[in-house]
Amino acid sequence: MKLLLLVFSVTLATLISLVSQTSQVINLTADCRVMLDDIAGSYEGDCHKEKAHGHGKAIGKDTYEGEFKKGYPDGEGKYTWINGDYFEGTFVKGKREGEGKMVFASVNADSILTGYWEDDRFHQEEKSPSE
Repeated sequence: MKLLLLVFSVTLATLISLVSQTSQVINLTADCRVMLDDIAGSYEGDCHKEKAHGHGKAIGKDTYEGEFKKGYPDGEGKYTWINGDYFEGTFVKGKREGEGKMVFASVNADSILTGYWEDDRFHQEEKSPSE
């Protein structure tokens, strides 16, 4: 009986320790804000000054995985809208900026727009190497 009580006590202490460590990790992630409402919800990744910063994944109505800076998608990443459309490429302060690929999901076949974006708007098609 004493052995059973000892095993139970050790198991309980281990579980309490694990729960405490897990809640500390969850709190650290919860304190890391994402600045775009459509992807704010849950966040897993690097954080600096309580904002998403570095590599991470944010899930809200939409999803973004890639580089963050000061809470915004900034750098290389993939933004996926709730309807399945997605953009892979470069972001600056949460907006598509620079080279990228926009994929419009469809039941029959996806449509792909590859090129350059400025201020979150398509600017021009990708240039060929001879241009």
